[in-house]
Amino acid sequence: MVAELSERRILVVEDEPIVALDLAFVLEGRGATIIGPAHSVAEARLLISSSQIDCAVLDVNLGRESVAPLVRELGELNIPFVFLTGYDERDLSPLWRVHPIVHKPTVDAELIDALRHICPSR
Repeated sequence: MVAELSERRILVVEDEPIVALDLAFVLEGRGATIIGPAHSVAEARLLISSSQIDCAVLDVNLGRESVAPLVRELGELNIPFVFLTGYDERDLSPLWRVHPIVHKPTVDAELIDALRHICPSR
């Protein structure tokens, strides 16, 4: 596989363990270093505060939690992110629609392409 995401540290925030592991496998296969995966807002916040992160992949809902606090925090830190969701774009806040949205189930190439565009290599 091509290392399209080499040298990028990507935070994965996803509450479904199988989906999170699959994301980590795909992204690592493209050269990324995975931070997480985090399964809750609290876990993600801990990783954000203790790790260097270049960009993130965020599931919109983590169980019963919204990722809204993470959206604000990543925005304040100028860390770009991609939403990974099963929701229709129209169901997301208009403010969130400025970020790339990749729909579940995802095609790996679509996610990789979105991350390459928002996440510069170091």
